[in-house]
Amino acid sequence: MITVTRIGKHLGAHISGVDLSRPVDDDTFAQIAKAFFDNEVAFFRNQKITPEHQVAFTRRFGTLEQHVRKESRLAEHPEILIVSNVLDDKGNAIGSQDAGRFWHSDLSYKKEPSMLSALYALEVPIKDARVLGDTSFASTTAAYDALPEDTKRRISGLKNVHSYRFYRAKNVEAQKQEQASGGRVIQEQVLSEEQLKSVPDVETPLVRTHPVTKRKGLFVNEAHTSHIVGMPPSESEKLLSELYQHIIKPEFVYTHKWQPGDLLMWDNAAVQHKATFDYDLPLRRLMYRTTVRGTAAY
Repeated sequence: MITVTRIGKHLGAHISGVDLSRPVDDDTFAQIAKAFFDNEVAFFRNQKITPEHQVAFTRRFGTLEQHVRKESRLAEHPEILIVSNVLDDKGNAIGSQDAGRFWHSDLSYKKEPSMLSALYALEVPIKDARVLGDTSFASTTAAYDALPEDTKRRISGLKNVHSYRFYRAKNVEAQKQEQASGGRVIQEQVLSEEQLKSVPDVETPLVRTHPVTKRKGLFVNEAHTSHIVGMPPSESEKLLSELYQHIIKPEFVYTHKWQPGDLLMWDNAAVQHKATFDYDLPLRRLMYRTTVRGTAAY
C-alpha cells in the first residue's frame, strides 16, 4: 500500500511505500498512476535503480521517446537522456548541460508531445551543506482555472506555434549573453539540418484538454512558443508575456529540492518546469531522464 503526501498547493506529491528496483504489481501501479495524474508532479525518495529499472517502470505509462539530441542519449539505453554538467576524461560534455533554462514542457514542439517525464537523480550539487540545482514546476491547469472569464473567452480557439528551431536560437543567444557577462561556459552541440527537420514546427491549441483528467490547461511556454497564429506580432508577444507571467505565480508553483535517489515524474500536459543553475563544476549534477509519448494536443 503506497502513501501519498501532497506537498504543494496545486501540485507536487511524495509517494512512499514502493521500491522501484522491484517489480510493481498492477494494483500498486494503478495507485501510483492515479496519484501522479491527481498531483501532476510526484516523486519517490531513496530509490536505488538502474537504467533498466527506470526504462521498465516508465514504459508502463506508454511508449518511450528518444530525444533528437543523439549525443546526449545514454549509449546502452537510448530512451534515456543524460541531463548533466559532468565532463568525460577528455573534457567533453557527457549529456545536456543546459536543459531547462526557460519555462517549458518537454517535447511540446512535437505532433505528439510528451505526456510524462521522469528524472532520476544520481548526483546532486551540494555546497556548504545546501543542495543546489532545484527544479520548479508550475501547474498550467490551476493557472487556467484562475483566469478571468473574459480572458478564457478571448483565448478560446486560439492556436500557437511550438518550434524547436525557435528554442535552439533563443537558448544559444542566452548562452552568449551569459558567457559575455562572465557566466557559465556551455558546450553547445550543433544539431544537423537533418536533426532539425525531424522536429518541424507544429500548431497546437493554446488551451489544451488533458487526455486523462480532461482538465483544461494553458499549452504555451516561453521556450518553445514562437507566436500565436493569425495575431499581429506585437499583440501576440503581449498576450504570451501576460500568460507566461500568470502561469508562474507563486500559488501555482512547486519547487523540488533534490536528493540523490529521487525519481521525480511530471505531467507535461499539465505543468511546465524550469531548472535553477546556481552551481557549476567542480560541483557535479548527473540525472537520467525518460519521457513517455503523449497524444496530439486538442
